[in-house]
Amino acid sequence: MVYTRSYMSRFTLPAILLMFGATAYGGICIPGSLSSYIDLGAPGCDSGAVRFNNFATAPIQALATLITPDEVQVTPGGTFDVPTLMFTLNRTANTGELFESFFRFNATGPLLQEASIALNGATAAGDGAVTGILDVCSDGAFAGDPTTCGGTSLSTVVFKIESDSLIADSIKSSPASFFDVFVDLAIDGGLSGTASLQSSTVGITSVPEPSTILLLAGGLGVIGLRRLRRVF
Repeated sequence: MVYTRSYMSRFTLPAILLMFGATAYGGICIPGSLSSYIDLGAPGCDSGAVRFNNFATAPIQALATLITPDEVQVTPGGTFDVPTLMFTLNRTANTGELFESFFRFNATGPLLQEASIALNGATAAGDGAVTGILDVCSDGAFAGDPTTCGGTSLSTVVFKIESDSLIADSIKSSPASFFDVFVDLAIDGGLSGTASLQSSTVGITSVPEPSTILLLAGGLGVIGLRRLRRVF
């Protein structure tokens, strides 16, 4: 029995490493500021089946006040095949104020098929408004800004105003291995209103390759067998 447990322990660790080996070499995404994610550069980090890298800021509107990358907190989450990044702003705009965070990043993974954006804790009164714009260039790159895409261009806008809202939406692509992504978050107090936003969550959906699914199933099977042998 001692031999069996030792053998299973040695087998389980490689199985787990195989399950995550496709993404482990880039470093796992951990909570940090947007500045720290920008500093990751091309190597980036991995969350589930997706690698996120090449974070950078983009020019904001002329009348807006920049929410600096140091003020934006990034928290990875979601699931293995639908990883998410939550960008926390915690910003309120009063009358005459407009705050904006505008940035881009790349997402790479097997069979990327969908991107989503959601506004969390968005409020608006009077003529205040919160908007989130998600632009994706699938299997191509934007030429400097999200107007010219070298692949397939996809876009959606979520918003919150006093009388209406669409706080979450997604855009679907034919299977791709690369997304170039722009995210534009704006909190506008308007001429006589207020608006606030706690955070925005961006998700990327990847369909795992059959080999990854088999490795995952095999690893879970090994763990289950180990527990069963401990019982008996």
